[in-house]
Amino acid sequence: MKNYMHQRCLAGAALFTLLLTGCGKQEAKELPPAQDVIASLQQQVTFTDEMIDKDMEETDLFFEMDSTLIKDSASLVGSGATAETLSVWKAQDAASAKTIAETLETFNSNWIEGYSDYKPEEVPKLESAVFRQEGDCVIYAVTADNEAAEDAIDALFK
Repeated sequence: MKNYMHQRCLAGAALFTLLLTGCGKQEAKELPPAQDVIASLQQQVTFTDEMIDKDMEETDLFFEMDSTLIKDSASLVGSGATAETLSVWKAQDAASAKTIAETLETFNSNWIEGYSDYKPEEVPKLESAVFRQEGDCVIYAVTADNEAAEDAIDALFK
């Protein structure tokens, strides 16, 4: 009887431990290649400009990003008539992703300043730009409907 109670206590402790580990923070969802994410989001968000597809090298150069931080990237960039852009970044690690996100925030601030004189009607899009960092992934979006873009981006990580 004593042995039976001991086994039940051990089984209960093991079950409790398993339940607690299920409550821990989940790993960030692994996204497909950046170009595939761009293609998917392009179908879900609204752009008013003609968007130009950029590969990893062009994306890194356009956003003046340190390429040593990046495993994969892709973007859509407007013609310049609007501030619209969409970029996806897969960093080497979470620390690199944080640096990428900070660089994109600086990029966005510079664009707000530049578009304030050039096309002030674009500034609200930039002020409501979507920045999302999950694990080693960073997404930056400036679209005609940033709320819808944010919903589409959030859905990627669920």
